[in-house]
Amino acid sequence: MEASPFAPAFVPAAAVTSFEEELHLTLRRRLRLVLVIGFMVAVAAHLFYQNVTGLDPEIYTPFAPWIDVIYDLFVVSVGLATLLLFSRDWSTPGLLAIDYTLITFNILLAQFIAVAFDRNEIPVFAISILLFVHAAFIPVPVLSQVGLAVTAALGFPLMAGVLYTWVPEIRGYWLENGGIAAFRAPVLEGTFQLIVLAVISVVITKLLYHIRLSLHRAQRLGNYVIERELGRGGMGQVFVAQHALMCRPTAVKVMDSGPGDGHLTMARFEREVRLSSTLSHPNTITIYDYGRTGKETLYYAMEYLEGLNLEELVAHFGPVPPERTIFILDQVCGSLSEAHDKQIIHRDIKPSNIFLTHRGGLWDFVKVLDFGLAKEIRSDESDTITKTGVVLGTPRYIAPEAANATERMDGRADLYCLGGVAYWMLAGRPPFEAPSSVQVIVHHLRTPAEAPSTVSEICIPPGLDAIVMRCLAKDPAQRFQSASELRVALRDLRFGRPWTHELAEEWWSLHRPGSTRRKEP
Repeated sequence: MEASPFAPAFVPAAAVTSFEEELHLTLRRRLRLVLVIGFMVAVAAHLFYQNVTGLDPEIYTPFAPWIDVIYDLFVVSVGLATLLLFSRDWSTPGLLAIDYTLITFNILLAQFIAVAFDRNEIPVFAISILLFVHAAFIPVPVLSQVGLAVTAALGFPLMAGVLYTWVPEIRGYWLENGGIAAFRAPVLEGTFQLIVLAVISVVITKLLYHIRLSLHRAQRLGNYVIERELGRGGMGQVFVAQHALMCRPTAVKVMDSGPGDGHLTMARFEREVRLSSTLSHPNTITIYDYGRTGKETLYYAMEYLEGLNLEELVAHFGPVPPERTIFILDQVCGSLSEAHDKQIIHRDIKPSNIFLTHRGGLWDFVKVLDFGLAKEIRSDESDTITKTGVVLGTPRYIAPEAANATERMDGRADLYCLGGVAYWMLAGRPPFEAPSSVQVIVHHLRTPAEAPSTVSEICIPPGLDAIVMRCLAKDPAQRFQSASELRVALRDLRFGRPWTHELAEEWWSLHRPGSTRRKEP
């Protein structure tokens, strides 16, 4: 739901069906259509060559008695492939195998006829038809077309060489009509022409494949046109989209249900939308719309953000100055205060869920993201949905009562997580680090955290140090009792030069994409 200049690029993915699924359906339809038409064309061509042109009686070849059988093979191969294709619903590898076998067989057959019967004729027409019809109409991966292209380009000289070597009549014909030089000339000419045709067919396939991929990316979800994938979260994929009528940039989240838990995931997803849409604080991500597609895919649209999250901020630029840390935490407290007043706890406050952007000329404007694990404090239904046998939350920042499933949680759990976020911002590391997630959780349950001032490379005022440590108290009763109380404590801290939106704008002017100054190792 966020766009960060520092995040890695993601491979575009499908929103309703994957590109691979769409390609499979198109491949099956196109193959059936082309093979039915191809069968009729093969029958007509066979009758034409058999009854109108026939074999030149002046050209002797040992394969002359088999000429009708050889032409019959064109028709039989296409007919068998058509019957095979309609016999069952093949997987994509199965369809590609049928396609590749049929086209390869017919390319080799055309090359055999050219070498064994026509001799001076180069099989450009027949093979170009096979290559270009295939490239234009059959949506195969580029490597499949490369395989056919190699067969077309190299099969002809190999076929000519084999027949020249092993069939005395053919070798004798060429020795009587110019020798090896006369034999080599049409072979080299034909090979060159077929290489050109093969390369062109691969280029066509590549271009059409990418066009199909681009069209797939541009599919719609309701009124939203999908452009590209931003990333994946715990509940699904997030895409950049535009409203079809208003052309407003939007982030669209699409549910990604795992195998066997579709109903549970659907319930969580719907709850995330319902809870998030009740929140209107300017520092909370705004939900625009919600719906289902005809394929029962749930999605919702939210505001599209440009900037970076706190995970990226610290990773790239090091610990955050205390005055800026307070400026950011103050806004997060505003968002959480509204949520807690509505009996909603976030449960997954962490650096990557706190995003810095700009709104209306205000920089370092905070947006709290992803209420996907949000819980209504007094909702039995929500308890049922979230009891899945696993700890919900992020181990690095999880509150002790969240890790201990027997304890009841309230908004103070979010304040513990926020204390961990503050620790990350000031110290450049989370409160606890360990080789495994289980060990980190045990630390949250039992180990007192060191003060951030003892591990940070920057100077941290004692007052801010104390606020962070109070947030990280194991006993909720020893923490701030509300986000509003924490906010008051933060605002009571005084600095010679407080952080402002103007200072934030100066910072962003230096650190936008293209002028980024990263922390030196």
